[in-house]
Amino acid sequence: MPFIYELTFAEQSPQPDYTLVQQLIPAGTLVGTGQNVAVLSDGSNEFHLRAPLQGLLVEWYLSSGDPVDPDETLARIVAEGSERPIDPETPIKVNPN
Repeated sequence: MPFIYELTFAEQSPQPDYTLVQQLIPAGTLVGTGQNVAVLSDGSNEFHLRAPLQGLLVEWYLSSGDPVDPDETLARIVAEGSERPIDPETPIKVNPN
């Protein structure tokens, strides 16, 4: 039985101000666990947002250039199997040095 997962951010302190730079995966596409689905920016660095589980990314709630509200859902993924707890995602810095 499929279940719906709402892609959200993990709590960070302080919470960075992100902007969605690019959706890497269009709605209607299957994603794998850990696959990069979007690029975010905090104004000086870029970050990848990863899919926390395998499923069908069915809807984006943001478009390129939109500010990201850390308390809002970014995308919706439909996954197979029984519903289970899944940790929110923390963006990963692109090319950390």
